Amino acid sequence: MAEEQGPVEKPAEIVSGPPPSARPAEERKRTFFHPFSGLAILCVDWLSFGVDLPTHLVFTPVLSLIAFGVTFWAVARIQRRDGDDAQRAYLKAFLGGLAAGVPFPVTGTVVGAAILILSGLPRLTLRR
Repeated sequence: MAEEQGPVEKPAEIVSGPPPSARPAEERKRTFFHPFSGLAILCVDWLSFGVDLPTHLVFTPVLSLIAFGVTFWAVARIQRRDGDDAQRAYLKAFLGGLAAGVPFPVTGTVVGAAILILSGLPRLTLRR
């Protein structure tokens, strides 16, 4: 007669690797802009144009400068926290500020599409 044994332990099987946040920075798939930077650029651009529309674009020069400044600050801060060095973060912030500071909405243009792609925002909406 065979002896009855207790439950047999089996080694755990790892189905996937560690979560993206646990991977080294070199392994993570990075985009030019952090997704929050892309979102900040597009939101500031949309809001600044939307605020100026009822005034018949009278305050366009002032709002363009404010949009540039707010976007520059936000993108620089986000990119620095994402690990970019100061020079690279400020370059990205300058480009984002230009995109948001132009006196027309870039959201529906080629520039807006480029910002979406460079920040990986469409990929975030496709995850389930």
